[in-house]
Amino acid sequence: MKAAYRVTLRSIGTFDDVNVILVNYLLLPLVSLIMFLLIAFGASQDYSRILVGSVITTGISTGIGIVVASTVYDQNINLLDDIFSIRPTFKNYWLVKFVIAAVVLSLETILLGVIGLLVLNKVNIIPRLFLALPFEIFISVLLAYFCAVWGMKKENPYWLSNIVTGSLIILAGMIIPVSEYPTWLKFFAELLPISNLIDWIVNSNIFSQRMLILLIKILVWYLICILSTKIIHSKLLEK
Repeated sequence: MKAAYRVTLRSIGTFDDVNVILVNYLLLPLVSLIMFLLIAFGASQDYSRILVGSVITTGISTGIGIVVASTVYDQNINLLDDIFSIRPTFKNYWLVKFVIAAVVLSLETILLGVIGLLVLNKVNIIPRLFLALPFEIFISVLLAYFCAVWGMKKENPYWLSNIVTGSLIILAGMIIPVSEYPTWLKFFAELLPISNLIDWIVNSNIFSQRMLILLIKILVWYLICILSTKIIHSKLLEK
């Protein structure tokens, strides 16, 4: 199992060097956070929702990027054909990628979230940010799996992950609540559970209707991922 983690870590380009890791997962997010706090400092507007949304979407994007990058590496070294022929267990293939993604996004979320909320004097939100980590991890790995599977054997395997990560900020309803979106944009935003997660962290009690909606959407995405696996597997077998 340790060998599987070592191999997976080597398959992710941003893990090649300690300096690269620090720049991508610490320095750049911190610079973005500092710029945001400079804008928010001294303003009368409550920026806590925007901060939480920014931290959550950053973490989810990080998780997606790690899983998809590792899967693309497997495709580049022609490992995917073996994977589909021997069909390794979830534990031996996907779980390793998900664990690495979960650890990195959790550290990033905690660091950026705690610093930002302390500066904004919103300490009361910090416990809910910690409680939200499992939901954030599930959302990230489900979207990552969905993007990775639909990118397999494509000329540009990053096509879907680029669309999803590039749209997260808009679809998360960070600045304007999703309920105020135009109908067409609201439809796409409601497909993802991210805005529900942000609402739950910022505005509601621990047990609420928002949590129920969040759980239902996560379950739906889990079923979508299972269906995607069957569709892609059958298509690749036909080829």
